[in-house]
Amino acid sequence: MRRALLALALFSAGFAEEVVLEKVQVTATRTERSELETPAGVSTITEEELEARTNFNTYELFQGVSGVQVTTRNGGYDVRLIIRGAGLKAPYGVREINVLLDGVPITDPDGFTRMDFIDTMLIERVEIVKGPNSTMWGANSGGVVNFITVSPFKFQGFRFKSGVGNYQTYMFNALYGGNKDGKVFYNFSTTYKKSDSWREWNKFENLQSALKLGFNPDERSVFESTISFTKADLQLPGSLTKEEFDQDPTQQTSSPWRRSGRYSKIFFWSNKYERDISNALKLKSIFYLQRWTHYHPVTARINDGGSYVGGLDTQVEYRHTLFGVNSTLLAGVQLRYDHYDAKRYLYKYCRLEDGTLALCSTASRTNPIAYVISDEKGELADEQSNRNLMVGVFAQETLKPTKKTLVDLGLRFDHVVFDIEKTYYWNFAWGSNYYYPYNDEVNVRKTFNAFSPRVGVVYKFNRNLSAYGTISTGFLTPQDSEVLTNPNLDPAKLTNYEVGLKGAGRFFRFSTAVYYTTVEDDIVYTILPTGERTYMNAGKTLRRGFEFEGSVKLFKHLVLGGAYSYFNYEYDDFKEYVYDYRTRQVIVYDRSGNKLPYIPDYIYTIYLRWWPAKGIRFNVDTTTWGPYYVDHANTETYDGYKFITNLAVGYARGNRLSVFLNVNNLFDKKYAAVYQKDIDGDTYIYPGPPRTYMFRLNYLF
Repeated sequence: MRRALLALALFSAGFAEEVVLEKVQVTATRTERSELETPAGVSTITEEELEARTNFNTYELFQGVSGVQVTTRNGGYDVRLIIRGAGLKAPYGVREINVLLDGVPITDPDGFTRMDFIDTMLIERVEIVKGPNSTMWGANSGGVVNFITVSPFKFQGFRFKSGVGNYQTYMFNALYGGNKDGKVFYNFSTTYKKSDSWREWNKFENLQSALKLGFNPDERSVFESTISFTKADLQLPGSLTKEEFDQDPTQQTSSPWRRSGRYSKIFFWSNKYERDISNALKLKSIFYLQRWTHYHPVTARINDGGSYVGGLDTQVEYRHTLFGVNSTLLAGVQLRYDHYDAKRYLYKYCRLEDGTLALCSTASRTNPIAYVISDEKGELADEQSNRNLMVGVFAQETLKPTKKTLVDLGLRFDHVVFDIEKTYYWNFAWGSNYYYPYNDEVNVRKTFNAFSPRVGVVYKFNRNLSAYGTISTGFLTPQDSEVLTNPNLDPAKLTNYEVGLKGAGRFFRFSTAVYYTTVEDDIVYTILPTGERTYMNAGKTLRRGFEFEGSVKLFKHLVLGGAYSYFNYEYDDFKEYVYDYRTRQVIVYDRSGNKLPYIPDYIYTIYLRWWPAKGIRFNVDTTTWGPYYVDHANTETYDGYKFITNLAVGYARGNRLSVFLNVNNLFDKKYAAVYQKDIDGDTYIYPGPPRTYMFRLNYLF
């Protein structure tokens, strides 16, 4: 190991006098800092890397990032995102990961994030923080993602992006930016996407518009405001059995609930204000509001409701000396509030077991529901009202005891409150497939308090090479739906121990990390024999891993790169309690020592990119996942995600014109994006996309 470190130090020393354009991150520490000076596992996806993707959806953006698992089960905006195990239990959307849009939090207080209103065609950079970071971002920060879009201060002119692909797939984006007397800057964008998809019942349509304004009230301050509206419609094709997947992965589910979908509208307004109060003191404040509604047919219910989400995020940065050492104090407060009201309905029309077409509410134990025939809502099943609040106070002192050493000392306190009221009128007989009248009221109030300390140290051998070590913490609250399923849930508590090495030179770039994470009271899911999920606390899980990502410039414009992730995640202490609806008994299974499902042994990506400013460009990458267990019992592994290869080839004339052909899954491999099994051995498979292609044209006027 010492020889390896010495070799790396000598290698980078050869470039010590060269000017190196380091990748810079804001997300990990809330202050602008180079990756080499950040004591955490971080990745930054640059604009050049994004240009090689179609950017039709978010899941494409994360491919090839170490420590990250990313797939899509439903196409469109759907993404299953897992960062070092955070997000594993999410049946839909993104959970346990704090997501930001231009630095503005868009994750609800209970840790759930909707990705439908992120306009991927405006993204210029993505910053990713791997591992718990509750000290900076509060509850449910098992990882952090910041999508950074076009700034009104930087873009002036008119830009048009378009794409046409197979399966009747289209996308168009128009962006116009200007200014008024060099004082007020603005841009306006509109995006339209549509796809008939390769699966049955999986159409997608999306319309987005946004207006950004920015101006300088004086020489020391900046104000920026964003208003956006999104309408997103996505049909959800559901899972397949193993036999159905082997026979025809393009078919929709044979489940009774074959008219699932999500049809949403989102209004988003954010305001950012920054002011240099003095040369030593800087203020930054964010205020935002979000209003979303959706019509969301799912298993046995149709959700019809929405939420008002608002928040305030204010921080001050103070440069000073502490004990004669140059230091920076960062302190702030965060507040997020979610007011959610929803009604859930029965499906209205069903085909019953005897073949008759009838109201779903008339089904019975002897003549149950065979399948629904529309997504029209019927009787009111229940009403729910949530009031979720998160308040956090944080501080971090950054010390530079020597020219080559940097130390971060941080602490945060969070107070999270769930206040849930629910009234039932109908219930569903799981395992028997019929509705029955049911009157009940449930009121749940849960309060969680947590301290989240963090220590990080960076040592820079020279301008090209640094090493870091960190101990970071986090806590993950249950989501409101999980609290209703199991009101006794406790938040999961994470402690992460990590060391790493980073380097950047004129011809190379790399980062490595070794981490050991303990998770107390990890919130895990189990799949009941009915296919329904329930949640419980595992006693303790252990997450051990290694990450590497890097690139080397072979010639002037030719770059060879890749990423490798090793995962060894297991239950140290976990008893799975399962209620069997058929026997009416609770069965206890001891899963201690078992591996976590859906976490592969490894993931690696290799890419080759030729990317001159003008002329022919191409990028080819391939990704392979190692085997993973498909259930908590570790009865079966899936090993079919191998060498999924993507190709981009085209021509560019600087930033003004580019024409590309993108082919994803170049060799048309058949694979499962998600493979799961319940305790009865029934499989739930979401097939991965087949070969898809898209012709793209981008023009800057």
